[in-house]
Amino acid sequence: MSFKRLWPSGPDGFTTIDCQAGMHSVSVKSPRTVGERAQVLRHASMPGAVLNSDNLLLLGKRMHGMDYPLVHVLGRKEYQIFLVDKAAVKPEEMESSLRWTLTPLLDYPSADANLSWMEIPQMHGVKNRTAQLYVIAARRELINQRMDLFDLSHLALSSIDIRETGQRNLSAAIPSQDAAVCLIYAEPQGVQLTVTYKGELYLERYIREALFADDVATSDAVAAQKFDRVALEVQRSIDFVRRNVSSMPFDGIYIGPTEREIGLVEKLQTRLLTDIRALDLGSLFDWPTGSDLHQPAVQALYFNALGAALRFKE
Repeated sequence: MSFKRLWPSGPDGFTTIDCQAGMHSVSVKSPRTVGERAQVLRHASMPGAVLNSDNLLLLGKRMHGMDYPLVHVLGRKEYQIFLVDKAAVKPEEMESSLRWTLTPLLDYPSADANLSWMEIPQMHGVKNRTAQLYVIAARRELINQRMDLFDLSHLALSSIDIRETGQRNLSAAIPSQDAAVCLIYAEPQGVQLTVTYKGELYLERYIREALFADDVATSDAVAAQKFDRVALEVQRSIDFVRRNVSSMPFDGIYIGPTEREIGLVEKLQTRLLTDIRALDLGSLFDWPTGSDLHQPAVQALYFNALGAALRFKE
């Protein structure tokens, strides 16, 4: 099963299920154009729940069925992303070429991987640069097992997505005045960073710093060192983009909501010179009346599910 591409046409919306650190599902009516807010129709969460048929059936009942095409978001450890040069081969030969390229990079046979890829667009006016691809690899056995599990639970799985493309979708919806957007989302065990421009993913990184893991007690000095390291890696990422695509205008850094208030916006503002803003997901979505999604901590739990569901009709 291939990973879903950006902005598919047809459906009025999507239902997504993210099963990392529990099970979180949303049904979102798609906006017609950028600038229009998506409408969250339903959402349900089962914190700490293990992904199995019984829990999927229960989640489906809590969601009152899945009216829209169903997208499953893989957990972070269930796939890998590689940045590779695009080989000069025919389109029908690309997959076999990529399997050859990934052979020394995977810890399992490349023949056993499900592959999908997306090309990093070439900026107008940038010459003599080798085209590059982001290649996503997941074990075929895992993908097949996951599809069988959804079938067993009587849930028609439409596609499988990854966390980075969901975050790209959120970035693309931010009013950026035709400029690139860096979006940062901090989860308990790491920091997910994407740079997008005109709806396309130009850079993805995962910074493995646990800024607020509940099971780790840290002193103020240790916490400050962690924020220093995150700020350094963010700056390196921005510098990398500016160095390699110098003609790309840049709109600053947006910080997504976190499950716990850790002052990430303020801490990065004191460490970086770039303009840094908190991202209010309420500017991108209309929440159901009385929903707890008005709370940033709850938005953080649904962050990747919301991103995977945010696809424009036009």
